[in-house]
Amino acid sequence: MSDKNLTPYFLAIGPLLLIGAYSQWPAADAIGARGALSLIEEADSLMPLLIAATLGTLLVLGGLYLLISDMMSSATGMNKQLLSLASVLVVITMAFFVTGMGSNVTVINAEDADVDEEDEPYAFDSDGDKEASQRMAFETGNTVWQMSPVTWGLSLVIIGLVSFMTKRPESAMDYVMPALMPVGTLFLSLPILNNPGMFAMVFPVVLLVHVIIGGLMLSGKLSMPDTAEDGA
Repeated sequence: MSDKNLTPYFLAIGPLLLIGAYSQWPAADAIGARGALSLIEEADSLMPLLIAATLGTLLVLGGLYLLISDMMSSATGMNKQLLSLASVLVVITMAFFVTGMGSNVTVINAEDADVDEEDEPYAFDSDGDKEASQRMAFETGNTVWQMSPVTWGLSLVIIGLVSFMTKRPESAMDYVMPALMPVGTLFLSLPILNNPGMFAMVFPVVLLVHVIIGGLMLSGKLSMPDTAEDGA
């Protein structure tokens, strides 16, 4: 058991949990007061989804981090430096997601807090105070999430680039890892395109790519390129 590589399992399972939670999250396509209100209205039933989303995020980004670590084990020179940068970007992305989810937890948990004009601990001064706090928390999460496609997408571009530089594609399987370059480029461009409908289409595709890589690794059809080749 100690010799088992967790990377493909994380990459195959994590995206499924995340996309399942995302597809049912009431505030996935909502902003402003409507976004916060959508969480408030379903606060009692959202914690299981939030747990699934958090676990899925940790698994998929953890799998990506482990994938980079596997590639770095044989990397030298510029390839190792690029992969080090990619690992930092994955960690930053994870921090973005955890902070964003934490903001949603704040909105949900605030519904159970009391409203009391007296100076009581853990109680809002008024209903307006509670709503303003929930709105602020929700907007904070949205602000942080805006940059997550950039850091996540750029890490994918770097992984694909290093894979391509170390081994020129000769068979169909050799194109899988370099294919992360166009996928990552499209993903990181989403904040620039500023099209919610585009995000709803691209995000599941990005997660599907992670599942495919994990599945191919589990089946033994995909192995990591020797990143010491040609890149030293």
